[in-house]
Amino acid sequence: MIEVKRPGSLWVIDPSIHHAEDQGVAQVLRGFEGGSRVFRPSLAPKDGPRVGDGYDAAGIVLLGSGASVHEDLPWLRELSGWLRPVLNGTRELPVLGICFGHQLIAHLGGAEVGDLREDGSKDLGARETRVDGWTLLPGCHDLKVIVSHREEVKTVPDDYRVVARRPGVRIDGLEHRRLPITTFQFHPEARDEFASRQGLTASAVDARLIRDSDRVLDAFRSRATG
Repeated sequence: MIEVKRPGSLWVIDPSIHHAEDQGVAQVLRGFEGGSRVFRPSLAPKDGPRVGDGYDAAGIVLLGSGASVHEDLPWLRELSGWLRPVLNGTRELPVLGICFGHQLIAHLGGAEVGDLREDGSKDLGARETRVDGWTLLPGCHDLKVIVSHREEVKTVPDDYRVVARRPGVRIDGLEHRRLPITTFQFHPEARDEFASRQGLTASAVDARLIRDSDRVLDAFRSRATG
């Protein structure tokens, strides 16, 4: 009898400060054959992960947040401390950072994170980004995605390279040169509930956007499955 090894748990960290991203979490986990753990460190204080907790996941997905990486928040300090061994390769795990996750990972890598626009306004809506040379999606691809952010990564952290760009955002995606870490400023997990909360019309989440977003999530789940 051939034993089929199932992947370990996929850990999803949802650092939302107002509404749990249940639909987004479901999109991240859709079709993943292993288990899962979901953490909401801002909405549920002390809901880790914390330093020393696990590091045995199949992969980690760090979602968006209304918080800034520059805020001095207890949950953010704990989360940053937990991430550091993963980001420096001491505990090598596949990681996907989304929006706030993209910014936090870059910030912890020494990059500058600041306002996207001088007036502090947000870029919000369906946009087209060019993903070029990402290891998990080789080649060059123009993807339609949802964006919602006031801050951006302004400099490339050491050991990373840019793998996505869109008009006005020159660092829309990063990939570590050695470790299985990818980050994107856009939201591949966003669907109608996210769009509605952001004030977007239902037409923003069309068939192409869903298909293109799924390509990003499918690629990462394949890595986490091993």
